[in-house]
Amino acid sequence: MQFPHTLAWGGLCSMLLAAPGFASTVTIEHNGSNPFPLGGKVWFVGKLDGVGKPMAFSVNGIPGGNATVGTINSQNGEYLAPLATPPNNAVTVTATYRSDPSASASTMLTFRTSTTPTPTPTPTPTPTPTPTPAGGPSIAGCDMFPASAVFNTRIDDLVRFPAHASSNAWINSVGNSRALHMDFGRNVNQADYASYYGIPYNVVDASTTSWPRVSFAITDPNSGNGDGVPDESDCAAPDAAHTLTRGCSTLPTAGQRFPYPNDNVVKAEYGNCNDPQQCGDRHVLAVEKNACRLWESYFTYKVNGQWHAYSTAAWNLKSNQMRPRTWTSADAAGLPILPLLMRADEASAGDVRHALRITFADRVLDKRFVWPATHAAGGATSNGIPFGAVLRLKSDFTIPANWTTQARALATAMKRYGVYVADIGSNSFLTGEPNASWNPETISQLQRIQMGSFEFVDTRTITGNPKFNVNSFQASW
Repeated sequence: MQFPHTLAWGGLCSMLLAAPGFASTVTIEHNGSNPFPLGGKVWFVGKLDGVGKPMAFSVNGIPGGNATVGTINSQNGEYLAPLATPPNNAVTVTATYRSDPSASASTMLTFRTSTTPTPTPTPTPTPTPTPTPAGGPSIAGCDMFPASAVFNTRIDDLVRFPAHASSNAWINSVGNSRALHMDFGRNVNQADYASYYGIPYNVVDASTTSWPRVSFAITDPNSGNGDGVPDESDCAAPDAAHTLTRGCSTLPTAGQRFPYPNDNVVKAEYGNCNDPQQCGDRHVLAVEKNACRLWESYFTYKVNGQWHAYSTAAWNLKSNQMRPRTWTSADAAGLPILPLLMRADEASAGDVRHALRITFADRVLDKRFVWPATHAAGGATSNGIPFGAVLRLKSDFTIPANWTTQARALATAMKRYGVYVADIGSNSFLTGEPNASWNPETISQLQRIQMGSFEFVDTRTITGNPKFNVNSFQASW
């Protein structure tokens, strides 16, 4: 999205937690065992009828606890045990369902003195050359850019990629206690678009697209956008090869083509909702099979049989070549969406080898961009977060062993590959695809992670390399 836009029914999705009038059971779980070490840390989760839900946590009846009985964070369930033995060497941790304070569950903790082994001296780290990148993600036989692309490059070497000098200020502007929000869901019925949550993608070939004409004669009601931008968009020429053409306005209006899937197979953000005045950004993403080109469309509607879009963008997935600087894409930062999208198949396999994407509110974003972004939008916030900045989950964040395979894989990707600032939206929203394979626990667990567990990254190891090209996604040589 270029500017924030809220669907009228967006709140409905978050309210459908438990049907009124039915008795529900709250349970509380943790990833440790009694007795706990004094000063130690353990993670709690509260469940409603077996599914993790937002809970208010208290210790011995004290919301959030205190230094005597230990503290607990209601955003992510992190409990820090007291340093000294509490009265009776026991405390009671309670999880209360926020939407129904009468629904709660408790468990008792006991404690032991922690025995701290003599630490092994940590050797002074030595800067290492850029490692040979591993194979990146792929869809329909197409790599999501070469393995050397920045989105497929690890940034967890703290010597080569230190924290950015503005990291603390940027994190504080969002709020250390702000928890992540997983911007995707399990409903795959596009007709039920009020709860069809996330950005899907399509795979197209000659059997699934007729390369229809796209019109940019549409007005985005989001403040500041206005009419479509064919001069910053990419189209396919009306030739046999569907030649990728930068700047759709260089083609005759009748010759501006885009591989929108046929009506019987197309998948779009917000599903079958097709009203430009209320259905939001409505991205359409398509991977062109065999040719391995990525096509992405923003504010996409089919009106009276004609496809319309505010902007379109395309990339050759076999190349690191970027689109022109200052151009938008289907994203405010000018970045591609699909290579940064959370996908259930790779998360379920336990191996996510690429970066992710995140949105922040306009008030914390500056109207400037840094590589690999090519565009900025919104208002100018002095010393705000630039589009294209990357943050990572800190190395000292312990990913709980009892999290789902999906959650562990995605949290590991946040540590290794980072999360790129891609768009204006709600603070700390991470984007994924709608997929019935998502484990509800995955969403609940990842939403315990707070912004204070992240840091923005200084990437001058890449941008200061003599081989660096500002017009290329290449990040390793």
